Amino acid sequence: MKNYILFLAAIWTTVSLCSCDDGRIYEQHVDIERGGYVLKLTGRFSGLGNWADGYSVVVAGFNDKSEYAVITKSLPLNQSDGTEVVMTLGGINDEVTVLKLCVINRLRECVADFHTIECEEIFASADTIMMNVGTLDVGMYSAIQSQVFDKKCTMCHGETGTAAGNLFLTADKSYHALVNRPAYKNSDLLLVKPGEAEESFLHLVLNRDGDTNMHHLDLFSEKEQLALKLIDDWINRGAFLNN
Repeated sequence: MKNYILFLAAIWTTVSLCSCDDGRIYEQHVDIERGGYVLKLTGRFSGLGNWADGYSVVVAGFNDKSEYAVITKSLPLNQSDGTEVVMTLGGINDEVTVLKLCVINRLRECVADFHTIECEEIFASADTIMMNVGTLDVGMYSAIQSQVFDKKCTMCHGETGTAAGNLFLTADKSYHALVNRPAYKNSDLLLVKPGEAEESFLHLVLNRDGDTNMHHLDLFSEKEQLALKLIDDWINRGAFLNN
């Protein structure tokens, strides 16, 4: 009887020891906090879902060593236009010199930049960097308007109230002035022929100076060729304003 009691006691002791915390962490739903800064983005967006394949609307970090993003996080595509988005990007280290709300291609090159925070602001901030962008249209055509037409074209095409070739490329007029409209210099061609970039007069003007004699090739440097591909991809996708 005594041996039986001792045997039960030994079993109880073993079970008790096994049930104690042995210092190991077992598989559970554990969030591991990465080091570095955290970016918190807040904004209301439209056009998130109307980009062609190969492009992504993201928050991203870049440094001075490369033209490719070193850290990215995509904005949610399932949000209705105008819905507030709040998201964070963690693990931003000291090598990041610029944070952007932008569009990147498959190579993680910045194609369109909607909002930027420079490195001085990053390093002067607390651990959490706030990026409140308000309300933004980040759709594909809006990016072309802000990144290409507004920066390169409107000075001759509508900014002063008049437009070369009567082609207005200001934000309120550009889409309806381009899509399915005959070219001023060649009425046999459409300025933008949806689905056919290389048959669109806009493509010829910006890419093949000899075909049009319009002398626009010097508008874009070698580093800005991504803007030309963006226009072609938009046309080939159907040249939608919103979709």
